[in-house]
Amino acid sequence: MNELQKTIETVAIHELLARYTLSIDGHDSMAWAACFSEDGVFVMGDLALRGRAKLQAYADVHAQLGTRHITSSPLYTIAEDGLVATGRASAVLVAATPKGLRTIFAGFYEDQLAKVDGAWLIKRRATNSATIPDHPEIASHLADPDVAQLAQPLLDAWNRLGEPA
Repeated sequence: MNELQKTIETVAIHELLARYTLSIDGHDSMAWAACFSEDGVFVMGDLALRGRAKLQAYADVHAQLGTRHITSSPLYTIAEDGLVATGRASAVLVAATPKGLRTIFAGFYEDQLAKVDGAWLIKRRATNSATIPDHPEIASHLADPDVAQLAQPLLDAWNRLGEPA
């Protein structure tokens, strides 16, 4: 793959990431789930959401909570054949509350992407939560009881829809 083609593919991957963020923040759970391949997997801890139907149901909970996503610093490596890519991006999830915005999640996504019918899609996305520096066993989003309460509907949906990763 030459440098021009690599640049074109990188832009296409960044557009996928933008569609991912803007569709879930726009409460379009169907468009968000369509950012994943038909057999796409979203992993958190030891559970995974598999397939677009479960992904869409999970995105519906985000819509009910009015969450907003910030994804930044995407860095992906595209295979020489131009059909797969791997990479990471920083991620922050916030929710609006009567007391202002609260951070529900901070960490990064680790991705495996695939080009399907000429379009980049997420094959596998794993979340990796930031932890408390003095207590790396504690995920930062669970350290504050108020934030943990905000995140609970998302965790409940994940536990209901998820299957072993």
